[in-house]
Amino acid sequence: MGTFDFLKRWNSKPSVKKRLRKLLNSLYESLADNQYFQQTVEYNHQEEWELAIESLIELGSSGSAQFTKEVWVELYQLANEIGLDENANYCRKQIDLIASETYEIDEIDELGFSKSELEYYDKHVRFYYTNIVNSLILFTYKYRELELMASPIFDPMTELYEELEYACTPVCFETVFRKNLIPIIYKQELLRFKTKVDQMPSEIWDWEYLEEHPSWINIRTDAEEILKKMGIPHRVYDYSFTNVISSSGEVIKRKKSEDG
Repeated sequence: MGTFDFLKRWNSKPSVKKRLRKLLNSLYESLADNQYFQQTVEYNHQEEWELAIESLIELGSSGSAQFTKEVWVELYQLANEIGLDENANYCRKQIDLIASETYEIDEIDELGFSKSELEYYDKHVRFYYTNIVNSLILFTYKYRELELMASPIFDPMTELYEELEYACTPVCFETVFRKNLIPIIYKQELLRFKTKVDQMPSEIWDWEYLEEHPSWINIRTDAEEILKKMGIPHRVYDYSFTNVISSSGEVIKRKKSEDG
């Protein structure tokens, strides 16, 4: 496995492909059978970013799916970044429409989300919880354990960085504590861990430093301690919310029995 060039990634947002995959995973449970959703998965798999984003926007505008404000915000950012100005403007209008409606009929929390929007996130709390636990488990792994996870659709070193980034998305992170899947007493400790990871020098985000560098050893120790405090005895990555794309583009939800 080659050296991971982290320096460039550290100073940029996660790739369009990864961000779309995260978005598709969050929508999978309710939209897996939808034609536009299937098309989006296929386009993302083929790295046809414009078609993938356009297909997902068409799904949201068709009336067959009720996207939350955060979904429209992510679509707006993606469309804007790759130059889909007309699609970005449409997403912006949807964001403004949701904001105007919720301001009049619903309470807005400190993060800017309405009660009805938070109810949507509550439905997916198990997904957000799994992201947090998976991110910690990945940080307990050494070179060999990460290398064994590698596949054409799973880059362990990339996931090591992006899993934690996604797990700490404010509304998703807060939902886990609001629903008490993780006791609130661990919230600040998890945030401190995230800060500690963010402060690691970019030059040591490389396979050759994983085993012996003091910063990586320290991070592994911290991840182990947090998992122990949370009462999680295993160190097995949970693939429950990982989708596998077949050669024909079919979305297959990975079963626990396939995890080894």
